[in-house]
Amino acid sequence: MNTVIEALNFRHACKKFDPDKKVGPEDLDTILRAACLSPTSFGMEAWKFLVLASEKIREKIRPACWDQAQVTDASHVIVILARPSLVEPDNAYVLDNFQRRGLPEEATLAYVDRYKWYLQTEVNPRMSTYAWTAKQCYIGLANIMTAAASLGIDTCPMEGFEKEKVEAILELDTGEFQVAVLVALGYRAGEQTPRRRHSRERLVEIL
Repeated sequence: MNTVIEALNFRHACKKFDPDKKVGPEDLDTILRAACLSPTSFGMEAWKFLVLASEKIREKIRPACWDQAQVTDASHVIVILARPSLVEPDNAYVLDNFQRRGLPEEATLAYVDRYKWYLQTEVNPRMSTYAWTAKQCYIGLANIMTAAASLGIDTCPMEGFEKEKVEAILELDTGEFQVAVLVALGYRAGEQTPRRRHSRERLVEIL
């Protein structure tokens, strides 16, 4: 079987973690490298991966995460932060990001203009900049889960949290960082809830 499909067959939203088993530093490094290699729109990389290894900080945020046991029983929790202010067209970061492509100045400025046009016509009429950057955080989330599964490490993506409370507990500067999604990492314990999927025929159409 293809190794990617094997990993995806292994992966499920783990609800019961073994609190005594910890993810080793080398495996954690591999997972974080996969996160950082994930693609973003226009290559903006407007995110940060905040790794909560401390049991103390995870105990503090658990009540704001619907008191889910995964937060404290898992080995680590990664909080994926969106950085909406970073991608505003007038932020110097945007120009710097395009300049790293090494293109002539005229081509770089043309890219910046197209980027501004895209935000004005496609992003901002439909969603906030936070929503746009948060959507991209889910690409990093997917790669974290797949990389972890390839190492035999379980994960649980978590949207069940109170955003403002988690941000306050983590003492985030919300003008720069906002929580998009959380993912717990560790090793499964005991019986897990079954994973169900619709058939490929129902989900896929080829034109």
